[in-house]
Amino acid sequence: MSTAQDVVKILQSYTRKSRSPDIAFDELVTFTYKYLERFADENHDLADLDENTENLLAARLIELEKQGRVTVEYDGSRIATVHFPEYYTAQIHAYYRKIHDKPMLPFPTEESIEVMIPNEIIQPIDVKTDFVSWLEGKPDGDVRVLRLMFPEGLKTMIATTDLLPRVLVETSVHKIRGYLRSERNVSYIKSKLSGVFRNREMVLNEMLGKILTTPDEAVRSVLQPSEFSFHFWTTLSSLLIKDLASKKEKLQEEHDYGQSAYLLGYYNVYYKGILQRKREKEAALQTLDARLRKSPYAFTISDIYNFTDSRGVLLTKRYTTDNISEYLAGQLRHEGETRLAPMVRVKDPAGKEYYIRHEYVLRVLIEGLFDASREFADFFVENWSTDMKADRRPVEMTDQSAFETAVKARMEERFPVVCALCRFDLIYLCATEQKVTGETAAEVNRMIDRQQRTVRPMHELLQLDREKLAADARLLLPFWQAISWLHAIVRFMQRALLGTKTPGYVERSQRSRRVRRSKARSGKRLPVDASERETPVTPQPTTMQLGAAPAGGAAENAAGHRSADQLSARKVKSQQFKQRIEELQRAYIGESGNLDTTLEELIERWNPLLDPVAKSNLVEDVNSLVRDFLRRMKVGFRLIPPDRARIQGFAEKLSHSEVFDQIRRKDALKTYLELYMLKVLGKIS
Repeated sequence: MSTAQDVVKILQSYTRKSRSPDIAFDELVTFTYKYLERFADENHDLADLDENTENLLAARLIELEKQGRVTVEYDGSRIATVHFPEYYTAQIHAYYRKIHDKPMLPFPTEESIEVMIPNEIIQPIDVKTDFVSWLEGKPDGDVRVLRLMFPEGLKTMIATTDLLPRVLVETSVHKIRGYLRSERNVSYIKSKLSGVFRNREMVLNEMLGKILTTPDEAVRSVLQPSEFSFHFWTTLSSLLIKDLASKKEKLQEEHDYGQSAYLLGYYNVYYKGILQRKREKEAALQTLDARLRKSPYAFTISDIYNFTDSRGVLLTKRYTTDNISEYLAGQLRHEGETRLAPMVRVKDPAGKEYYIRHEYVLRVLIEGLFDASREFADFFVENWSTDMKADRRPVEMTDQSAFETAVKARMEERFPVVCALCRFDLIYLCATEQKVTGETAAEVNRMIDRQQRTVRPMHELLQLDREKLAADARLLLPFWQAISWLHAIVRFMQRALLGTKTPGYVERSQRSRRVRRSKARSGKRLPVDASERETPVTPQPTTMQLGAAPAGGAAENAAGHRSADQLSARKVKSQQFKQRIEELQRAYIGESGNLDTTLEELIERWNPLLDPVAKSNLVEDVNSLVRDFLRRMKVGFRLIPPDRARIQGFAEKLSHSEVFDQIRRKDALKTYLELYMLKVLGKIS
């Protein structure tokens, strides 16, 4: 089946023969018959056009008119004439093909191509002010005719927009090649350029040789400039323009040399700018890649847009958001079905997306879980203890399901990135590709259930035991509140002697009064319930009183046994903690090593100060910072005995503190921080 493009070929063939863009429709039909006689056998798609020539030809012309490629004029309802403006561009292209074969031909003008182009379809371009902007413009598919106007009395020339990217460069280089073929001209150019390119005569001769012998390489040096080629073409163009500017009467070939010099000068600047922007973009993307490899490792798209360089300048000044999208798309692309892409994209429970390189997934996840575990343990212990002091027991303290729900909800609020990374497929693939071993492998096995192919519940990931947390919360109670019978006596005495009510009673009374007022407003009368009378109620048993309370002395004995069990459990935990610290110390100093001696050796490595007072003060500042850090985390360490990876992580964070900026030997400092932490922890265990 024929297409509109087939009719375009017929129009091109006819206008080339008639040398006019205007075609009478009847003549076009007649020409089409002849065209089909010649080409129908070669192109079977023209069969339908051969069977119904006039109607199909008219239909295709209307289709081309909608595309803006022809103009159709009618006589009544029938097509009378067709105007085909592409005829002009075809003539210009044909002339440039002649120049390619015969470089000595002048640049085309309307006179040389023997076609009068209507002024309304020609776009005048001032080479000095507008040419580069036309090079930067994106082609829109429509080919336009340009009239290039030059200064210094040089003639104008015509071209088309589709010739700008390369053809004009090639034509200009061939013109310069013709200029250098004169022995006198090449000697003159060498003498002028030698003063500019001192001690680079060999490279200069090589470039001149490329122009004369391999012009394609010379063209490439313009389109893909190096530092030398850019300087060469800029200097050569300026030299030729300056020499020709002084001539009032110019030969045709001198017009060609001047036009070529101007064009190559601006092409040189344009492509140099492209190369410079490309290098800046690549450098900026390298900075972006390096930034993605630094803490906190997981970033939103907004974070990435706001990345800055070392001077605080936004990286988006050197690339566009489209460049970022293209870069991220490449990083998110999988190399295979079973391999992770260099970067993964995850969503937190709120739907916010994070980008993170896959080699940091396990690190962020494990560190995040450890930090959350420490924070959550402190949070629940402190809050439950506060509630119990006020005779309140939160539901998550006594109900496992409510506790798990509370942990999950708080985790989604406080650590959304960690929640986003808690995916079985992600953890499994990261562990498989990185071939994790040792403590990391143990952490991975603890986090996932390989048989069920799921991630374990959040409270298990955080190693939070509700009953142990409740026990730790009770240890913070006053002694009289921890013993049930003594607690009951104290509360009775407060009510009897001081007239005070327990916080739980006050809350219940206030709530009951609010309910009664609400019912009264609705016109309903409620019976007085025992829970609403003003007589004091017996305080509710604390968590330590769950179950049937023993009577009399049995209650005191039961409380005593529980206190003894708790003390025994704390001793066992303390002993385990101490053993773990000693194992870590031996891993650093060996079985026969001395802790203090090793610390002194490390001080000599990271502390180069000669003044003994200043040196001692610096060591004490470092030690104080470590002690303060560990003092804040003591409870967390007791809940989760530290391992070497965690100690190293803490030392890494501390070493980046501003107070350590003056210390250059960071490796020795980090080792010292790790070992001093273990020394302090060994004393407080």
